[in-house]
Amino acid sequence: MRSEKEVKVLGIVPARGGSKGIPRKNIIDLAGKPLIAHTIQTAHQASLLDACIVSTDDIEIADVARKFGADVPFLRPAELAQDNSTDIGFMQHAIDWVAEHRQWKPDILVMLQPTSPTRTPDDIDSVIRIMVDKNADSVRTVVDPSPHNPFKMWTFIDDEGRMKPLLPTEYFDTLGTDVPRQKLPKYFLQIGFVYATRVSLLRQGKVIGPRMFGYVIPRERLVDIDSYEDLARAESIMAAHDLNSQTD
Repeated sequence: MRSEKEVKVLGIVPARGGSKGIPRKNIIDLAGKPLIAHTIQTAHQASLLDACIVSTDDIEIADVARKFGADVPFLRPAELAQDNSTDIGFMQHAIDWVAEHRQWKPDILVMLQPTSPTRTPDDIDSVIRIMVDKNADSVRTVVDPSPHNPFKMWTFIDDEGRMKPLLPTEYFDTLGTDVPRQKLPKYFLQIGFVYATRVSLLRQGKVIGPRMFGYVIPRERLVDIDSYEDLARAESIMAAHDLNSQTD
């Protein structure tokens, strides 16, 4: 197994110009800085990223990102920045670009969404360590979604309104979904704080592999910026956990 120093790791901050919930979301003010700046500066403080680039289709976002020290080596092609564009498209574009223009081929790509400004440098480094130490194909950050329990959820199966359990358990025939929480499997919700995957998988058109691992984020730091209410919540979380000072 290779050591952390032998594995080349590229961070990528995706930042499209289009956004619906909050116009120009990636550069809206949060705690005195553009939203994207928090992710850029946290990435700079992580120890295990060899490089980090911003992938954007928007000139203004690129200019703002550069003011906060970001490497913005290209403008993302418009066809990779649509509402229905997939993540793998801009990730493949980034690794192809650095291979062609910088003759650099990373082993691991780490995606850092600007909409998760309450991540820490340790979150990033911890995910990379899992990738290396466990020879993982992919790592995703997750959180305990309580009180929302997928084993107590239902889905409609026809127009009459009949239902079936979303995830039936061994107790369903007798208890339905009214199963004590202690008897249910442990479950986690995927969140966008940090996502890492092997570049070799991306080259095959895949974003995950069979050796999939998770890194748990404390629920009290959970936020995903999609509304103005989320911005207010993020600012409160950052103040409570002294997170804004980590990027000053």
